[in-house]
This record gives sequence, structure tokens and C-alpha cells, in this order.
Amino acid sequence: MFNCSAVVLFPCTLRSMSESAYVKVQPIASGVICAVLSEKVGGRESQVIEQEIRAAMTAGAKKHRVIMDMKAVGMLASMGLGMLVSLHKTCAGEGGKLVICNLSEDIAQVLKITHLEKVLRIVKTQDDAIKALG
Repeated sequence: MFNCSAVVLFPCTLRSMSESAYVKVQPIASGVICAVLSEKVGGRESQVIEQEIRAAMTAGAKKHRVIMDMKAVGMLASMGLGMLVSLHKTCAGEGGKLVICNLSEDIAQVLKITHLEKVLRIVKTQDDAIKALG
């Protein structure tokens, strides 16, 4: 039993080490699905999310083949945009692929305005992403 009633300097959680508050990782035959769980992806969140996705993309047999499911994300700050570009460059550089799916209309519009929709592989659904990953 964990005692969280004492003075706590860090949040007390009962999560296992493999469970994350930011990313749910699901290995699939063609790579890995990383579902972002955080509604807001700002500076702090993007650093943690990127680190967790980088760990997931090198753990499986199909390295650097990642589906990033953004269904839960409602706000993506500039650091989040940088994270997407960084992950894309890493995957492409290692002969893999990053496919992004389930974007909100607002985030899709930001990617269009910044012309990142031309650089990143973006699809509507997770099923479409699995097909695009090949």
C-alpha cells in the first residue's frame, strides 16, 4: 500500500513503470502505435512525449515505423510542432516512417498554414495509418 498523505514533493501515482500519462504504446506487425494521451502538447509535454516515442520506435522488430495517434490532443504548441518534425526526420533518416492520424480540425489547420502537411504523412484514421505504414 502506498501512503500519499505525507508531504509530497512529486505527484504520487500508482502507475507501473511501462505505463505513461502521456503516451500509450501498442506494438503492431508493421511497427508501433503511439497514442498521445495528453490533451495539451506544450513545451514540457512535447519533451516527455518525444522521449517516450523515441524509446518505443527503437524497441520493436520494425524500428522507426511509427503511427502517432493524436485523437486526444486539442492543443499543439510550437514545441509540439517541432517534436513532430524531429520525429519525422529521425524515422525518415533511419529508413522508417512516421504517420500521424486523428488530428483535430484546428491542429490540421495549423499544419496546413505552416505547410507541415506537405512534409508530414497525415491521414484521417488509425486504420488509414496502418495501411499507410505498410
